[in-house]
Amino acid sequence: MSSKIPAALMLPSFSIHSPKALQEFDASNISGTADDIKYPSYAMEHPTGTGPFKFKSWNVADKTLTIERNDDYWGDKAKLKTLVFRTISDENARKQALRSGDIQGYDLVGPADVEPLKGEGFNVLTRPAFNILYLAINQKGNPKLADIKVRQAIAYALNRKALVDSKLPPGAEVATQFLPSTVEGWNDGVTKYDYNVEKAKQLLAEAGASNLTLRFHYPTEVTRPYMPNPKDIYELLSADLQAAGIKVEGIPLKWTPDYLNATTSGNKHDLHLLGWTGDYGDGYNFIGTFFSRPKDEWGFNNKALFDKFAQADSTADATARYALYKELNADIMNFLPGVPISHSPPALVLGKDVTGVKASPLTDERYATAEFKS
Repeated sequence: MSSKIPAALMLPSFSIHSPKALQEFDASNISGTADDIKYPSYAMEHPTGTGPFKFKSWNVADKTLTIERNDDYWGDKAKLKTLVFRTISDENARKQALRSGDIQGYDLVGPADVEPLKGEGFNVLTRPAFNILYLAINQKGNPKLADIKVRQAIAYALNRKALVDSKLPPGAEVATQFLPSTVEGWNDGVTKYDYNVEKAKQLLAEAGASNLTLRFHYPTEVTRPYMPNPKDIYELLSADLQAAGIKVEGIPLKWTPDYLNATTSGNKHDLHLLGWTGDYGDGYNFIGTFFSRPKDEWGFNNKALFDKFAQADSTADATARYALYKELNADIMNFLPGVPISHSPPALVLGKDVTGVKASPLTDERYATAEFKS
């Protein structure tokens, strides 16, 4: 039995669907490739549920999704008649669209925009931090990275506090492990790697890696809750590594499919930025997602670690399982497959006259209570 199943039942993917609609609109008929998925009519034209809104249209060309109030909803009816979700990739374009009144809100507010938008009277909602940004180290891509001293040197070289203070929104904090402190299993006793350039240089020398060159991938054309501006973060971390004597070859790639394909498969990457926003409140959803089995992203095979994850996942008693999570967090930070960077509270902003929306740590806001002030 998987112990995480009760917590995982909170996932939206476990929502109850209509068997009749699933069958009538061929819900299982998904084809194509990862780069060009062909969705059935159930997904694109007839998604069926029991919520306060119902599907109206999904315009792929205009990148808009339109839903409208479900007047047959069993509970309190939505206060808005129509909601339109629109994709605007550029951060400045989103901000300008809000200021001009073209949109009434947008997600993933840039850290530098939080206070100015508040000062202009917009409603900025800050979510609790339930995520992790990390620097992944691929041990398969470069044999030098299989040396624990080299991975430790990378960790000591990074001034994560400076990054948090300068590149992330208010309330962000340096991560000591791959799990937020709000989740059971977080361990204050893990090995910590405080910023220490001289120690980084010493470890590189001991490992015979003083002339190390690393390929550092970072994504473009994307904003993530844990990573508001990937290029800015890359530039700061890259400068830290170079100050410790590590040569860096920066490799920017379009987020999808190029970046995700390059960093989660194969062995062409040495370092890359990635992260995770939790799906549900169990530690396995973070550390188990990353390290419970061999993955090309990390390029290592640690049977003892994998076996302990299997033990934790089969432990039904919550207290005993949380104790194993603490052990796993300690093991992970000693093995150091990558460097946890930060936990960041992402923000969304709504128009000056929009009320009734509560921020969700899962970035899963509900809009049935949203309304315009009269």
